[in-house]
Amino acid sequence: MSEHFRVVVIGGGVTGTSVLYHLARAGWRDCILLERSELASGSSWHAAGSLFALTAPSSAAVLQRYTRELYGVLEAEGGQALGYHRSGGFSIARTEEEVVRQKLLQDRCRRNSIPSEFISVEEMRRLVPFIDTRRVRAALYEPDKGHVDPSSVVHALARGARLSGATIRRHTPVTATRRLASGEWEVTTPAGTLVAEHVVNAAGLWAREVAAQAGIRLPLMPVEHHYLVTEAIPELAALGHEMPNVSGAEANWYCRREGQGLLLGAYEATCVHWAEAGTPPDFGHELLPDDLARIDANLADAIEVLPVLGTAGVKRVINGPMIFSPDLAPLLGPWPGQRNYHCAAGVMTGFNQGGGVGRVVAEWITEGEPSLDVTAWDVARFGGWAGRGYTRVRSGYFYEHRSHRVYPGQQFAAGRPVRMTPAHAELARRGAVWGESFGLEVPLWFARPGEEPADRYAWGRQNWFDAVVAEGRAVAEGVGLFAIASYSRFLVAGRGARGWLDHLLAGRIPAPGRCALAPMLSPKGRLIGDFTVSALEGDRFLLVGSGAAQRIHERWFDLGLAAGAEVRIDNLSSAWTGLHLAGPRARALMARVAGPAGAAAVDDGALPFMANRAMDLDGCPEAVVLRLSFTGEAGYEIHFPLAYEQAFLARLLAEGEDLGLRPAGMRALMWLRLEKGWPSWGLELSPDYSPFPPGLDRFVRWDKGEFVGRAAAAALGERIGERLVTLVVAATDADCWGGESVFRAGEHVGYVTSGGFGPRTGESLALAYLRPAAIADGAAVEVLVKGEARPAVVRTAARYDPKGARLRG
Repeated sequence: MSEHFRVVVIGGGVTGTSVLYHLARAGWRDCILLERSELASGSSWHAAGSLFALTAPSSAAVLQRYTRELYGVLEAEGGQALGYHRSGGFSIARTEEEVVRQKLLQDRCRRNSIPSEFISVEEMRRLVPFIDTRRVRAALYEPDKGHVDPSSVVHALARGARLSGATIRRHTPVTATRRLASGEWEVTTPAGTLVAEHVVNAAGLWAREVAAQAGIRLPLMPVEHHYLVTEAIPELAALGHEMPNVSGAEANWYCRREGQGLLLGAYEATCVHWAEAGTPPDFGHELLPDDLARIDANLADAIEVLPVLGTAGVKRVINGPMIFSPDLAPLLGPWPGQRNYHCAAGVMTGFNQGGGVGRVVAEWITEGEPSLDVTAWDVARFGGWAGRGYTRVRSGYFYEHRSHRVYPGQQFAAGRPVRMTPAHAELARRGAVWGESFGLEVPLWFARPGEEPADRYAWGRQNWFDAVVAEGRAVAEGVGLFAIASYSRFLVAGRGARGWLDHLLAGRIPAPGRCALAPMLSPKGRLIGDFTVSALEGDRFLLVGSGAAQRIHERWFDLGLAAGAEVRIDNLSSAWTGLHLAGPRARALMARVAGPAGAAAVDDGALPFMANRAMDLDGCPEAVVLRLSFTGEAGYEIHFPLAYEQAFLARLLAEGEDLGLRPAGMRALMWLRLEKGWPSWGLELSPDYSPFPPGLDRFVRWDKGEFVGRAAAAALGERIGERLVTLVVAATDADCWGGESVFRAGEHVGYVTSGGFGPRTGESLALAYLRPAAIADGAAVEVLVKGEARPAVVRTAARYDPKGARLRG
């Protein structure tokens, strides 16, 4: 007979025990953890255990701080030390570029009150008397940095889980998982079969193999990672305090005290993957053969700063496997299409993130959603396109560049291209410079004749600035063409489609032939989607949204679809594509491809603002045309099957030549919407907000009856802590990108979510969330641009065409 549990957690490392601990602490005591060997085997037992919270994105910083704070709780609960050392630590910068990077990181963490400060050379020498500061330009000190004993943490989490009623079984490997017709999960072990409502894959090095049992392919790849521990160093014994952690900001090494010696870890310049075909089932408390030659460069760099490393003997060398996703971030959350199968895998710095990971996975299970935005860690951020080759190349690149600076807007070529549309070659011929979104190549900007079609990165305005401004002005003066293949497209059809959408979405569902903007809320009233909804002929609706979030949205659609509902949902995002025309001459160009009806087919009578029509266009006989634009100019979004893209693009380019048609990229589109003060998904819009702070409450139809999240959102609206505004920044050499702090009279009053330059207004602009008390049109504030204060003015209305006359055309 099968045993029944609410949750089965697979894996007894720091991640699995943290998930179990948080489930049990939430009152879910009927949970069990299955570990194939001993607790803390795999990669947990040989981890360095370093702790820090200065990081990005915002949610990662919050969860890493939570993890550190949890260790104090565990020590108090269990009455046993965890080897938790709050030693503090600093990261050194040797160049001005590195100093700017440190200023930006410090600034971004002010939003969450994570403390740090730049310290003087004298203070560095006081903290570490044997440091060589001759090449050090600056050091950013984090007082809460430290380290912890890995084994003690895992066993403390396990003990806390047991004390709260959870069960742990060691030496119990999982040999199969199967979803039953009831929706429950059957988990098979040599000791018998278990049935559970939920399964959590926290199997660490074996997460790929456990996932495959359920028909899931996780984009993970193990790598080898070295650190060494020295013999005793007399200078350490002479310290009257605990030595702080020291790291090279861009040298890929970290160092801390270990006993009477030092521990030096390195992210090697050449990543070596391990067990690419699969982790051996009998691998356990073992290490890999060391190869110290791979960290020679890291060690030499560290010796320049800490010369005692050059004379100390080596006590032991650790070369152990770790398992990473393509971007090195964790893979968390429910797997789309496999209800109640949860991932908690690929956690890179397990003892720095494990507490936070356990918390959010437990919240996902017990409450239906995590308490903060973890999109950057959501397993659904990758699609089937993230195969083994992509994962290998991408994880290798980010491992090798683990601590290197990342410039604003920086793109990474490793592993690309993966997905391209038929128009790629023609757009490239016209100078397209590419970025990537959900594995798809997306034009960011177009190099003009004589310009290099490549990004050259800097902290200030980059080489593409003038080209993007010119693209934006071309849209305002003539007609611009944007490739919008990266948008998501869902077709919702069936007799129950309208009613289902009316309940799922917070906004108005439009009448046939019309479009509407509609937020999607979670049951807790938080933003989880923002769609353009077009009611087509019959019981058919086209939803257009964020392409990068499409699998996350699919997961919510699945949860909201009741058994037997007369609704069909098709994700057309890969099968369809789109082109977007915008500008005062967009209508003239549309008339030229609209067939015999010409201008009459696209005038205000046939296709007014916020209307949609199925159209037979020249070169594209199956188009759905939406009369709207994210640019603030009169425009048309044209969505159609991918097979027509190449021919239709060629027709538009030919017909639009004498109208001044100009291809434009995503950077121009994002700058144009700044001038309108419009929020964008993933920047101003995310699950961190209800519809009120970004102003989306005006699209919520409170009077339409019950819909998902209605009561919760209404309650959140009564305690709004911040509002979205536009800032006009006094900047001529650099613009905001996001994360910059905003001050008023010396007080921190908010943060920037995105920024850039207004091609039509000629202003440096930013969108920012400010406390209500700091919001007044014309109010003077300061914004930290590149870490330096710049004057700015608060504006509460759009900087361009605030009444929308040009948009309506």
